[in-house]
Amino acid sequence: MSSISTGILNEIIQYKVKIFWLIVFILACYFIYYVIQHAACPSHGFASYYTASRLLIKGDDVNNFYNDNWFSSRVEEYVPEVYEIYNVNMPTTAFLFLPLAFLDYSNARIIWTIFNLIIILITLIYLIKKLQFENFLAPLLIILFLCFQPLYSNFAYGQVYILIFCLLVLAWFAYKSRRDELLGFLLALVFILKTAGIFLILLLLLQKKWRSLLWALTTAILLITACLPRGGIDAWYSYLGRLVHYSSHPSLSVTAYQSIHSFFHHFTAYDKQWNQEPLFNLPILGNILSVIFSLMLIIITSIKTNKLKKTDLSFGAFVIAGIVISPVSLDYHYVLILIPIVILLNWLRQNPSKLFWILFIIFYLLIAVFLPYISPKVTGGLWVVFAYPKLYGAIGLLGLLLFAAYKSKLTEIKTVKK
Repeated sequence: MSSISTGILNEIIQYKVKIFWLIVFILACYFIYYVIQHAACPSHGFASYYTASRLLIKGDDVNNFYNDNWFSSRVEEYVPEVYEIYNVNMPTTAFLFLPLAFLDYSNARIIWTIFNLIIILITLIYLIKKLQFENFLAPLLIILFLCFQPLYSNFAYGQVYILIFCLLVLAWFAYKSRRDELLGFLLALVFILKTAGIFLILLLLLQKKWRSLLWALTTAILLITACLPRGGIDAWYSYLGRLVHYSSHPSLSVTAYQSIHSFFHHFTAYDKQWNQEPLFNLPILGNILSVIFSLMLIIITSIKTNKLKKTDLSFGAFVIAGIVISPVSLDYHYVLILIPIVILLNWLRQNPSKLFWILFIIFYLLIAVFLPYISPKVTGGLWVVFAYPKLYGAIGLLGLLLFAAYKSKLTEIKTVKK
């Protein structure tokens, strides 16, 4: 009788797996259709990177990139339908697209799209093999990727965060396997390209990974020095000035920015252009609440994840902390949260819990679903509490990671006592 029951159970599992793979096929077809539709479209994001690289080839002064009127007029020459500025990109970001800058915009954008498709596919296969996801977990992971709105946003705007995500996945496994030199190199590369991963440096400091920190610092200095002859020192002064100014810009209060900074400032800081319907006009209070909440989040994350043997949870927690604390986190930045999502999925496999699964799915959906959180219908008055789904989802996932860290510590303590 038991063998018959086991056979029936195996059939059910196989049937479920086939359904999951069918869903993967349907979603993949839609995803490819979406990517093809946007493959050569003029868009923000890619227009900025492409123009900057073209200007580098021409020999223009990188310092001028931070002059919005000058740079936007240069963008219009290459991508007539788009207004774009260089904003707070580092001078080194312009070097990333040099291999594509010799092509016209459409061809460059198509090649960049194909490149992103290839690396996300390779990364998915890499994750499935490294984590040994079998049965329904392999198609489930692919489904989680194919349903993730920030991934679509990266393809729509030709953004660089798919590349950053792939580099951080490699950094995560270097962190797991204690390959300190590779970890330091990858984090430096991520930082130089898009100022991402800065809170992972804090994690290395807390865990006294001096070799990784040395490699990160050395790599960053070498890359910046290598770019100086073409970029110039003045460009770095302009970048730092722009960074300081932009971090307090009133535009960061709009709900497109799914960050702690935007949340508190949208409620408390009136601006005629960017935020006409706050609950009250007390911008100092917004600043105080934003700083206090950010510090609390970092302190709690640091305490709960410090000295964990299961380092995955620490890595995932600091990835999320970096995104929600950064004032400039838009939807395409949130593709990096796929890393803690994968970490939580792997933890759930080893520590099954119905409640945990339900919460995981809810928080995932808040980030993944295409929600109209920038609609004027939800950006005024008290309605604005519904305008930060990605922020809520990210903080929820961070809470799950911290809870998992707490349970892991308890298990470690019990193991030591035995």
